[in-house]
Amino acid sequence: MVLEDLFCRPSALARFRLPPLGPQMDGFCDWLQPQGFSRCALRRRIWQTSHFNQCLRKWSVKTCQEVSSAHGERFLRQHLSRCRCRGGHRCGRAGAHGAVRSLIEYLSQRALLAESQPPDTPYQAVLQRYLHYLRCERHLSETTVKNHRVHLIPFLESLGTPLAAQLQQLSPEQLLAYFTQRSQHSAPSMPRLLQGVLRRFCHFCLHEGYLERDLQAAIPPLRHYRLGTVPQGIDAEDARKTLQCIDRTTSIGRRDFALILLLHTYGVRGGQLRALRVHDIDWRGGRIRFPAAKGGKEVLVPLTDEVAQGLVEYLRHGRAQAPYPEVFLTAQPPYRPLRCPATVSLRVAQRMREAGVALPRAGSHSFRHGFATQMLEQGQSMKTIADLLGHRNINTTFIYTKVDFNTLRQLPLEWLEAGP
Repeated sequence: MVLEDLFCRPSALARFRLPPLGPQMDGFCDWLQPQGFSRCALRRRIWQTSHFNQCLRKWSVKTCQEVSSAHGERFLRQHLSRCRCRGGHRCGRAGAHGAVRSLIEYLSQRALLAESQPPDTPYQAVLQRYLHYLRCERHLSETTVKNHRVHLIPFLESLGTPLAAQLQQLSPEQLLAYFTQRSQHSAPSMPRLLQGVLRRFCHFCLHEGYLERDLQAAIPPLRHYRLGTVPQGIDAEDARKTLQCIDRTTSIGRRDFALILLLHTYGVRGGQLRALRVHDIDWRGGRIRFPAAKGGKEVLVPLTDEVAQGLVEYLRHGRAQAPYPEVFLTAQPPYRPLRCPATVSLRVAQRMREAGVALPRAGSHSFRHGFATQMLEQGQSMKTIADLLGHRNINTTFIYTKVDFNTLRQLPLEWLEAGP
């Protein structure tokens, strides 16, 4: 598909082909076309992209290779309110955001996108060295590195400038005061996460010479009892109730049914479903492979008939024809893989609410806990359960011994009689 397939007016075509984005607009149209957009939506995205192109020319961007994601952010932040579509109507922010995001992704896939320079902030050099340390020396995942960055930036901003001098003068009392302030009125997991970030950063600063003494002890230890919680999983009846309440006549219903059926049958994580690819399903061999997650092992299990039927129904009649290897895609255009980490859990929680299933923490992990509990009730060994859950360390699986009520009933304590 090219621009002439969408527009007829020569003036519009000439406008769309102006530099710096003009030489790429035909390819951009062809890239958008299989993503499920209607003709009207395609035209609207091209118009919105042309506003972005006009701003790029005002910013003296000469070629497409000079465009970076920072330009897209600047356009949405500063210039969107002044851009008007044909007829004088303002561009909707959501629509323009989607158009610019699609264009940035298109340029990135074709290696035409310039690298964005990090903002010039007083703490940028230290922050980049620390993130490099986490990736290359600690070998942490990108998700963990991102969490460190998000929680560390407010701390670095609170120190002021110059950063090197402020770090040299950092006292245990100042570090403790910041930790206490940030931990108050926060989610229960926030203090533990912030504790790990600040302690690791202090260790890095001591090693690099930013600190003269080790300040890790300034962060108080948070008492956490191993195996101190009881996993609350969904039982088999509520799981089936959730599946039965899904309307499988729609595309999104077929997708959600397949998602929840996989969670119920195999107890995998939501992230493993997002990463599942079509070639991970061995139809002839009757097996399915789930990729490793959170430092665990990949899981290779038999493909049951019920799961196979649910996947076939979704792949044939519910999944969009988009050029992605992932099994599960968004249900509305632009069709793309489920990238947000919370997507699967949010969809599962919504389906559970629709079915009237109430749990303290509804989501995809409740099916994982339910799966492990059912395996334990069936008499499976801890080693088998650990392999099915993809746990690399069997100690991680021991938390489920607390819900093995059949075994616990065999260990009654003697009743002590009261003395006279």
